[in-house]
Amino acid sequence: MSVKKQLFDNAAASYDTTFTKSHIGRFQRARVYSYLSQIDFFKRVKSVFEINCGTGADATYFHENGLEVTATDRSTKMIEAAKNKGTTGINFFPLDFSKLAEQEITADALFSNFGGLNCVPGDELKTIASTISNKQQKGDLIIWVIMPRFCFMEGMYFLSRLKFGKLFRRNTAKAVAVNVDGTAVETFYHSPRFVKRVLNDTYKIEKVKPVAFFLPPSYLEGFFKNKWFLLNFLNRLEKIAGRMSFLSGWSDHYIIIGVKK
Repeated sequence: MSVKKQLFDNAAASYDTTFTKSHIGRFQRARVYSYLSQIDFFKRVKSVFEINCGTGADATYFHENGLEVTATDRSTKMIEAAKNKGTTGINFFPLDFSKLAEQEITADALFSNFGGLNCVPGDELKTIASTISNKQQKGDLIIWVIMPRFCFMEGMYFLSRLKFGKLFRRNTAKAVAVNVDGTAVETFYHSPRFVKRVLNDTYKIEKVKPVAFFLPPSYLEGFFKNKWFLLNFLNRLEKIAGRMSFLSGWSDHYIIIGVKK
């Protein structure tokens, strides 16, 4: 078992509690789904291949909306947790990025949510994009939700705590150790500009939008636990921020949607 798979195995048991079912996690996921709605996703797509599916929240959502779903994750424990939810009709199985080239992908949309692709450096992301492109057909969609190199709300939090050394911690090509449920995970941040360059040769970029410019990162759930009015207010502001693509590089995440040329 690779170190990275083992790290996320450790997070599988608590992932739904710390993110999927958290208030911040639900708000952020709702923003992703709103952008899918804007492109008429469920009218354009019949099948989805998901990488980094975690415990299967998105796979379940797609399946419940009538799509054929194949959902994969590097972590066997994440896949076990997804299967244990009892949803039938979804093809869950573990898949490492290194095996992606060997995997048959016939779905008309490739989906990866909430920073799964931040587990790899830029060069590896290019390889993944090339592999996927070679397997997709003209008109197929690629949809990635990725963490950029700066997060406005994270910066404001660090500033309020006088942690000046962490203000620009994301702004590096090197790995940053990020706490995931008590485990330090190497994380690489990718700007929208970089990812657009990675995809531009074989995909027409249809949409790049912020996901959580005003909404805080999920690790601040505890800070906002007794500030429900404030979190709701930030969520309303988030819907306004979603109209402005240039905020993508300043958000906790951003969504990029491409159509295979």
